Amino acid sequence: MIHLIMLIQIVSFFFIYQSVSRYHFSLKEITIWLMIFISIGVVSTYFIGVWGAVALFFCFVGMSYFKNQKTFTSLGVFYGAYALVMNSFLGYLAADPITNLIEFVFRQSSANIDYLPYLFTAMAPPIMNEIGLRVVRHYVPQLNKEILRESSKVILFPVIILLIIIILSVYPILSIGNKTGDFSSFHRTLLLGMWLLFIIALLYMQFQYNHIRKREIEKSKSEQLIQLTDYATQLEKIYDEFRSFRHDYANILLTLEEGIHREDWDQVKQVYEQTVKPTGQLMRNNEYSFVKLRNLHVSEIKSILAAKILIAQQMKIDVALEIEEPVHAIQMELISFTRILSILLDNAIEAATDTEESRICIVLLEDTDIQLIRIENSCGEEVNLRRLGERGYSSKGKGRGLGLYNVQQILKENNFASLETALQSGLFSQTLTLRKTGVQK
Repeated sequence: MIHLIMLIQIVSFFFIYQSVSRYHFSLKEITIWLMIFISIGVVSTYFIGVWGAVALFFCFVGMSYFKNQKTFTSLGVFYGAYALVMNSFLGYLAADPITNLIEFVFRQSSANIDYLPYLFTAMAPPIMNEIGLRVVRHYVPQLNKEILRESSKVILFPVIILLIIIILSVYPILSIGNKTGDFSSFHRTLLLGMWLLFIIALLYMQFQYNHIRKREIEKSKSEQLIQLTDYATQLEKIYDEFRSFRHDYANILLTLEEGIHREDWDQVKQVYEQTVKPTGQLMRNNEYSFVKLRNLHVSEIKSILAAKILIAQQMKIDVALEIEEPVHAIQMELISFTRILSILLDNAIEAATDTEESRICIVLLEDTDIQLIRIENSCGEEVNLRRLGERGYSSKGKGRGLGLYNVQQILKENNFASLETALQSGLFSQTLTLRKTGVQK
């Protein structure tokens, strides 16, 4: 029975880690990692007691390393420390209530139930943790991992340090308690202080995250205001050109009519070459891509598209924009979506500038089940599609390649989004599909 309880405790660590990290594990991965966990946990616990759980911390860090494409991250360290502290914290909270409940239920039984409190206490932490996280996620917006990574020095490092201090303080007390079978009042007070410190660490993390996210939103709104001002300026320019064209339109028709009646085909040809043909070119000009933005009613996205089209226009890139149906909302958190959109557009503009016939096509489609955003650009280089999204890979050379890697990290957190990449006949395309709530990929 002791071995069963120890086995359950080791598995509990894993499920708490999986619950907080929200990493997706295949059945094969779960089997392999559990075998590793159980082997290391059993051996380390046998030799060093409760300190054996600390060995699992390094397993968690290693797991995060592989889940993040062989990259060590502060988030991976936080997940490991969280699993250790939360398992001990919830086990400590559940121990007395579970013991009292079992003694009450079996108060008239003559069976040996000494092992039951330990068994149920070992099973309680992952269940309590999952319920707690579900409640928190229901009432508190989910933390954006991208913001946590970028602001890890402010948000995660202090929390990790506090969690390590808690581990180094709690595990000696737990070790003494396991040997003596009881905790002194001093040890109980110290444990209570450590658990309060743990709660303070999580509250600090939430406070700092909210502060940084608010700052990001304010910065984004400021940028959007500038971009929308440029957009309005372009619309005014287009309106002035149309007004000028309308003024000259009647005179063009009269001149053509006169030439046709007199069968003066040289005059008709001259009017066409000098007025009608340039007007057709004017109507195809990049600036009229702005008109298509009228169907996009999400100001944050409209401002980004307007700004990127302006940049492409200044770089002499032919831009086509298609938004045929009204779009009133984006099926993804706006901060994440704007990051993805900006990265894809920046990559498209950079690639298109290196081609002779520079062009970009942006399509936004709205359907009952999905939203589809396709960005297509001319491409003059060979691209290894299989390696796209790897950290550090870029056809431009070393020291780059973080953009699409960051896109992949964002998409891993969203079960309703997918990105498809294609290269055909000198055209490179990225298609982002957003499945509306309830239609998972």
